[in-house]
Amino acid sequence: MSLNFGSSMCLITVSLTLRTLFSALIIITIIINCAFMAMTEVPAGWIEYVFTGVYTLEAMIKITARGFIINNFTYLRDPWNWLDFAVISLAYFETCIIQPLNLTEDGLGNLAALRTFRVLRALKTVAVIPGLKTIVGALLEAVRRLRDVMILTVFMLSIFALVGMQLYMGTLRQKCVTFANFTYDNSTEGNDTLKSFDEAWYEWAMDTENWKQIEGTGEFLICGNASGAGECPSEYICINDTHTNPDFNFTHFDNFGTALLCTFRLMTQDFWENLYQITLRAEGPYHSAYFVIVILLGSFYLVNLILAIVAMSYDETQKQDQADADEEAEERKDDNSCAHSSVSNEVPLTT
Repeated sequence: MSLNFGSSMCLITVSLTLRTLFSALIIITIIINCAFMAMTEVPAGWIEYVFTGVYTLEAMIKITARGFIINNFTYLRDPWNWLDFAVISLAYFETCIIQPLNLTEDGLGNLAALRTFRVLRALKTVAVIPGLKTIVGALLEAVRRLRDVMILTVFMLSIFALVGMQLYMGTLRQKCVTFANFTYDNSTEGNDTLKSFDEAWYEWAMDTENWKQIEGTGEFLICGNASGAGECPSEYICINDTHTNPDFNFTHFDNFGTALLCTFRLMTQDFWENLYQITLRAEGPYHSAYFVIVILLGSFYLVNLILAIVAMSYDETQKQDQADADEEAEERKDDNSCAHSSVSNEVPLTT
C-alpha cells in the first residue's frame, strides 16, 4: 500500500515539535553555544558549523510541521521565530559569502561585526520556554500600555525638579572654611600685585585645602546658615557659592538636568538618604516635607502604578497565550485527522 510521503513527514515533525525532549535538546544546545561564546579563546571553526546545523535542523523541522508563512500558525507567522530565522540567515551569510570571498580583506571589515549577532542566539531560549515567552510578551505589551503613565511620570519628575531648583539652587555648594591661618598683608613694600581684603579672602575661601573634609571620605562638610541647619566646627565659617558640589559635582539642584536626576534618584530610592541628609544639613529639618512628598508620589504611587500595569499585562498575555495554544492544538488535531483519513483512503496499486 502506498503512503503519502508529505503527510507522513508532517506527522513525524509535528510529533517531534510536541515532545518535551525536543525542546530540552534545543535548550541544552543553546547553553553549550553560550558557553563556547563566553570562552576567551576562539573555538575551532567546525564548532560554529555544528551549532548552525543544529539550529537549521530545528527550523526545518518546525517549517515542515507548521508550514513556512502562508497559512495561520506557520513558522514565520510567529514573531518569536523571526529572530531564529534572522540569526540562521546571518550565519549562512557569513559562512557562504563573507568567508569565501574574503570580504574582510577587501576593506569591508565592518561586515565582520555580523558575528556579534551570534549573541542573539541566547534569546532563542525565550521562544523555547513557554513561561519565559509569556513574561517577555507581557513586558513588551506593558511598554505599549505604559505610554500615558510614563508621560505622567516625566511630568511629575519635571515638576519636582523645578521645585527643587527653586528651593535648593546653590545650597549644596555651602562649605565650612577655616579662618585660623588666614593672613592679609596690605603693605606695598615688595608687593607688586596688591590685593584687596575681599580678593585675598575669596582666593583663600575657594582653595579646597582650607575646607573642612569629612573623615574617611573624599567629601567636604556641608553647612547652612538657616534655622536648624548644620553648623561648622570651631575655627570654621560657613560660606556660600563655592565651586564644588557633592559626589563629584553630580548631586545638586543648580540646573534642570541634575535636578531631574536627583528627583529620579529619590523616586527610585537609590542612596536617597545621602541626598536627604546633606540637603537638610544645608537648609534645615523643615525641608524634609519636600522629600516626603517626592517619595510618596514618586516612589510609592508612580512606581507601584507601573508595576500594576505590568502585572495586568502579564495576566492578559497569559490568558491570550493559553487561548492561542488551545486553538493551535485544535487545528493540529483537525489536520492530523485529515491526514489519517487521506492515508486510509489510498487505493493500492497492486492486488
